[in-house]
Amino acid sequence: MKQLELTTQEAVKYLKENVKIHDKIEISYNRIFAEGEVLNVDFSEYFGKPGFKLLVSLDESDLGATVEIDVYEVEEDIIEFVHYPKNKSEVEVTVV
Repeated sequence: MKQLELTTQEAVKYLKENVKIHDKIEISYNRIFAEGEVLNVDFSEYFGKPGFKLLVSLDESDLGATVEIDVYEVEEDIIEFVHYPKNKSEVEVTVV
């Protein structure tokens, strides 16, 4: 497993450049932990500002729940994440 220590801006840049649909992710931000498969990565513009949202299907959920994470909105609250790209080794990122 590759381990990285990144600033919040570097962590967001990593997510933006490396996380693809069908990758697995475990992400902790604020008091929330979300783990699952990335269903969509959205870079649409919202209210005239660039956006970045991840749609994650939560693992082991009885309800088949999904959560949409507005990465720019929670940027300062990201603590750490583990990225499991398809057919590659996982990357653990700690935000410092």
